[in-house]
Amino acid sequence: MFTGAVMSWWKTKPEFKSQIEDLLVKSGERIELKVKVNRDDLEVRWTKDEQTLRNGDRINIHQTGVTLTLWITNAKEEDDGRYTATITSGADSASLSATVKVLEYDRHWRVINWGRNADIKHRLQDMTLRNPQAQHLRILLHGPVGAGKSSIINSINSIFQGRVMVGVLAAATGGHSFTKTYNTYEITDNQNRVLPFIFNDIMGLENKDDEGVHPGDIISAIEGHMRADYRFHPDCPLSRRDSSYNSSPALSDQVHCLVSVVPADRASNNPDEVVIRKMQMIRRHASDLNIPQVVFMTRVDLLCPLVKDNLQCIYSSKKIKQKMESYKNALGIPMNCIFPVKNYHEENTLNSDMDSLLLDALQNAVNFANDYVGTLTAGTQPSATQPPVTHAEPSGTHTQQMERPTPRLERLTLQVETPEASEPSTWSENSGAGRSGGAHTEFLRNSEIDSSYIPETDRELDIEWRRMNWDTGSRNRMERELRELRLLIPDLKHLRILLHGPVGAGKSSFINSVNSIFQGQVSARALVATGAGVSFTKKYKTYPFINGNSGCLPFVVNDIMGLEKGNSDGVHPNDIISALKGHVKNNHKFNPVSPLSLGDRDYNPNPTLSDRVHCLVSVVSMDTLTFMEDDVISKMHVIREAASDMDIPQAVVMTKVDKACPLVKQDLRKTYVSKRIQQMMQECSDKLGVPMNCIFPVKNYHNETDLDQEMDCLTLTALKQIVHFAHEHVCLLKGNYDSPYHEG
Repeated sequence: MFTGAVMSWWKTKPEFKSQIEDLLVKSGERIELKVKVNRDDLEVRWTKDEQTLRNGDRINIHQTGVTLTLWITNAKEEDDGRYTATITSGADSASLSATVKVLEYDRHWRVINWGRNADIKHRLQDMTLRNPQAQHLRILLHGPVGAGKSSIINSINSIFQGRVMVGVLAAATGGHSFTKTYNTYEITDNQNRVLPFIFNDIMGLENKDDEGVHPGDIISAIEGHMRADYRFHPDCPLSRRDSSYNSSPALSDQVHCLVSVVPADRASNNPDEVVIRKMQMIRRHASDLNIPQVVFMTRVDLLCPLVKDNLQCIYSSKKIKQKMESYKNALGIPMNCIFPVKNYHEENTLNSDMDSLLLDALQNAVNFANDYVGTLTAGTQPSATQPPVTHAEPSGTHTQQMERPTPRLERLTLQVETPEASEPSTWSENSGAGRSGGAHTEFLRNSEIDSSYIPETDRELDIEWRRMNWDTGSRNRMERELRELRLLIPDLKHLRILLHGPVGAGKSSFINSVNSIFQGQVSARALVATGAGVSFTKKYKTYPFINGNSGCLPFVVNDIMGLEKGNSDGVHPNDIISALKGHVKNNHKFNPVSPLSLGDRDYNPNPTLSDRVHCLVSVVSMDTLTFMEDDVISKMHVIREAASDMDIPQAVVMTKVDKACPLVKQDLRKTYVSKRIQQMMQECSDKLGVPMNCIFPVKNYHNETDLDQEMDCLTLTALKQIVHFAHEHVCLLKGNYDSPYHEG
């Protein structure tokens, strides 16, 4: 006869007999999760995000036979999460999970047609201007530093080009504005047709009266008095005496729609008071001229997790609506003139939902501008005495009635002083911000990752957050496209790419990795240091790449001495700035304390287009990014600002991804599903001010003796984008842009 212990031994292990279905419920509804198991005598435990759930006011845990049920009444936003049922019998257990999303509204409070992108693009491409004197519609973007003005232009240009573009240098987050001059940007489609509207980007507003763009400058731009390439001076706005002052602006010089670009993810619902006061002053003046105004609210995915997971939930999000209402109250802009958008940032391929939001916002701004110029008779100048413009209902299917603007606020009076002459960006010995480090830093820096242990922060995400093709065909196609690249500028010998960054980041190793791909075997042309310390590169070296029997590839890479902390070691930032301008001759030997100057033997006083740098690439090591010296970061900021002043595109190559994340060390294809890699790239974006979609993680050839397909895919993806940026830069300089790749 069997005892109870023997009978227990024969019982089957706990097992789920059905799945728990993911749920999407409306706020206030009941959450019901149900699953069947194989036995009715199991110990059951329910958790939400690894926190144990127990019966309570809204929670009811129930079991009927082999059916387990979890009920949560009156669903709330905080009920969003991952729910797990764990069944246990003795030493055996099993778990099963499902995701619950709570819609914050029971219906979409604004309707948008998500599948009409092509129709909207065609309407914008074929638009007829309502005033024959208008050569184009001019849209001016303004707002706080880091809100995403430049990124909006990049994103809209990307939509019409059919691929992610980075034609406008953009700061990734707040701080100081990277836009220093008044720039005008045409939008062209992939057939090289110019669209009937242009954008003006302007220096950002800051929270001190003597920093950022002066409101008077924005007002001058609105009125058409500001000429292209005017350089902003925060404490001295444009005046009639300046050479950049246009005393007789034509209709096409004036702004036809003013767009305030504001971030959704600011910590407080009350935006910065000084910036808001400045924006109110600008809005009042635009209102006096009857110029239509809208708001583009960026970074919506960072405000609301619901929207981050699914952009199509944007108009059922309470957080999004509340933030829009806060800007409505602060700026006096009607709700149906406020458009939430997500710019291209970390993505390198187009996304239909992102395009839908951007096109919806763009279409309304353009239609407002076209309505406005249509109200102006031939030769009429906008003035505060004209009758107010009547806006049509915004395009698309927004259902609210257009609201009247709030009463005008009192004009903000700013005291200004005559500024000293502006100096070009250079590095001074006092520019550094000190140093970071200490015993704790050294301990962490020298610690090695245990590849057998993957903590929660290094777990993989459900899907790739940047799409990547890892197959052989994609790898070979990228290599072929780079080999067949044709330059469109007759007098250009090659594109020049300059690598710079801290000592030991992997600049020389990246050159070797690129050369290895095109030579079909691992090579080591550039000497590399085995770790951080003193730079191995002492001279300014140009590296061409042999293209089989067809000579050299149409791009070269320059390696440079590494940046170090202090003022007596590493390359001087002014030497890098001279290299950007083409003044540094090949094989110049660097002197950390005495940068190259006019009259030196290695100084090139008359650089050609081929001598100048066409893309600046910052190379940083992912495994030491957190410990990068403040002094080095300050130097990199000075160099980046100088490159921005020259309109040179910039990118970041982040090396040693395998050392930063155990998940990626085990499988390189996990790069874009790794939480850690995404976090490190965002940290890099914040530290250096480079947008996420200009940051490329790679693994250089180091220990390997044979080529690796996954390593090549990462390197070629980075290189192809960098070459794109460089070629686009020289084409824009020469006014000749077409597809740089061989067709047919």
